[in-house]
Amino acid sequence: MYVDAHCHLDFAAFDGDRDAVLERARAAGVGGLVVAGVRPADWPAQRALAGPGVKWTAGLHPMCVAEGEDWAAAVAALPAAFEGADAAVGVGETGLDGRFGDSLEAQTAAFRAHLAFARERDLPVVLHVVRAHGAALEVLRGDGVPAAGGMMHAFSGSAEVAEVCVDLGLHVSFAGPIVNAHARKLRAAAARVPLDRLLVETDAPDQPLPDGPARNEPACVRRVAAAVAAARGEDEETVLRATARNAAALFGPFEEGA
Repeated sequence: MYVDAHCHLDFAAFDGDRDAVLERARAAGVGGLVVAGVRPADWPAQRALAGPGVKWTAGLHPMCVAEGEDWAAAVAALPAAFEGADAAVGVGETGLDGRFGDSLEAQTAAFRAHLAFARERDLPVVLHVVRAHGAALEVLRGDGVPAAGGMMHAFSGSAEVAEVCVDLGLHVSFAGPIVNAHARKLRAAAARVPLDRLLVETDAPDQPLPDGPARNEPACVRRVAAAVAAARGEDEETVLRATARNAAALFGPFEEGA
């Protein structure tokens, strides 16, 4: 069983054919999914999807912080997401997005609050970092990565940044952009990440693959794995099996049945 370590199966883009999407994932051997949190209003729909093969995480996305959503209220709501049946398994998405520079102060405050909660609860974090790797690494070094670790989702940095992430105790996850034949920086980074810290994801429905459908979906994670494998000089099966083990080590075992 392979794992898509980060997707948004709860998004409205899948409302018309969610069951078919899951069936195509199963047919491709992708039996494990992690549905990443964006805002508290979406958490109930994510929880409803949880079950055999499907896990979810709870957080407030930096973009939502930039849009003015109350990050303190979101952090205050986090404890309930980790209670009861089908509880969340990680904290996030959280992090920094430099495309929204005017809100970086608020994003940083939200980021630090998410990290503090994750450290207190010994939970892994799911990090969204775009055009702000230096600032994000400064926060992670200063505040500390949770002992449970975490993942740098849809990695977009350099090989050197990837190595720092690993040194800090994070997994590094690659998404659709690495499939692009011109993604030399990403492929160099993928080659430097130890096999036991590597993850693959789709970020579906976002980040569609080159020459693929306009809407990404979990079955496409195999193409991501193939590109990662090529960058590393390994076979696709080695990468798919290792990344599935790594996702289970980070978020807990996946039961068959996604």
